Amino acid sequence: MEMAAPLYWLISSLWTLLAIASQFHTYHIPSAVSNHSSTAQFTSAASGLDAPKIHPVNSSAFDWWYFDVVASDPNSLASVVAIFYTTTANAFPFFPPSDSVTFVQITGTFENGTTFGTIVNADGATVRSDDNASSGDWHNSGFSWTHTRDSAYTIVIDAPDIGRICGPSIGWANAVPDAVATVQLTVGGADLAFEGLGYHDKNWSDQIFTANLKSWYWGHGRLGTYSIVWFDFLALDGAEYVSAYASEHGKIIAASCVPTSIQVRPTGANSTYPPVRSTGNPSGYHITLDLSEAGKLEMDVSVTGIAMDNVLSEYTRAVGNITGTVVAVGGHNNRHAEAVLEGKALFEQFKMTD
Repeated sequence: MEMAAPLYWLISSLWTLLAIASQFHTYHIPSAVSNHSSTAQFTSAASGLDAPKIHPVNSSAFDWWYFDVVASDPNSLASVVAIFYTTTANAFPFFPPSDSVTFVQITGTFENGTTFGTIVNADGATVRSDDNASSGDWHNSGFSWTHTRDSAYTIVIDAPDIGRICGPSIGWANAVPDAVATVQLTVGGADLAFEGLGYHDKNWSDQIFTANLKSWYWGHGRLGTYSIVWFDFLALDGAEYVSAYASEHGKIIAASCVPTSIQVRPTGANSTYPPVRSTGNPSGYHITLDLSEAGKLEMDVSVTGIAMDNVLSEYTRAVGNITGTVVAVGGHNNRHAEAVLEGKALFEQFKMTD
């Protein structure tokens, strides 16, 4: 339990709506790994929710800023994920050893499901936090992001054959659970342009990633008038922790880490739970999300394409479609009776044990 607690508070804090006004803070992050002890921030502070949470970055600490866009078209497999890392291969063991703790990974899929990806090292990084939002520059990598007062995040990729990703946010604070986003890229001479669902969050810890985790299911999507984010993971001791988010018409109606707030389970082929390294990718997931007085959102996610599974057998990222209904308290459908809600999602799983 002691090992899992920091990860629990990490997840819990992502769904805490801050009521404090932050000031400008600028952080300069060296590219070299530190030999000093690292301190992790797991509680809200005036520096803002999207500021760096680890100082300094030693061999057992990780921190990252995650951005993704998935096409809203149910027939398209297009997606882009950009992750700005400050970590070592020891703390987050899914990358080869490197002399730099500051690097960026971009991966994605074209409309037909063809994948692409690259990793670019940076000569250090600068992050500026402002009112629970942030801007970042991974020096000499060609990758940066900015946030403006009109709640728009823009990722700029100034590198050969790659263009620009941008998305005005309609989410909350800086952990953007849903956004209207556009993508314009040229990858290896092929254009990738689409509109879709945007998302941004960050994760961090001062403990090695594999020291806490047995498995997790995470994802976000939009179906009907609902925007949702799910997180359901197991600690090494078998304890299950969850985090649930739902909004309707841009209004938050659920944001909780209470154990009964959400449950995610694999379905169809390879639906063994808990999953292990030898378990293949499931055909889909069933998700039950508690909407309190409004009832429960019962959803089925079907995998339509694999966006990334070539790192290690422990990790898979996928895109898919969602169908669902709202079941009112007492078991009867609410105003969405007889109507099946439909939508799109991007999601992932980790399975860390045999």
